[in-house]
Amino acid sequence: MSQSIPKEISNAAARMLEPYAPGLTAERLAEAITYQPETEREHLLTRREVAARLRISMPTCDRLLRSGELPKLRIRGAVRVPASAVEAILNGKAVA
Repeated sequence: MSQSIPKEISNAAARMLEPYAPGLTAERLAEAITYQPETEREHLLTRREVAARLRISMPTCDRLLRSGELPKLRIRGAVRVPASAVEAILNGKAVA
């Protein structure tokens, strides 16, 4: 939120929520409402999605993953690829 909440409104809201959230202050309420995580989780793609985006076959995608040219994550055995790595390849940049 780019605008701050008027003090009167945040005080009234904190008073209304007091029975449900003991110790809630107007300042803590404003912090909770305007909280934004520092980093967003990166979008992960499946092997099939990677192959489709790069317009390559599944065996070629698997070779890129095995060789390390394309970084991968394993989540409970499932292979996922960061979308930023695919975008870097599409933009002609080397993948770190």
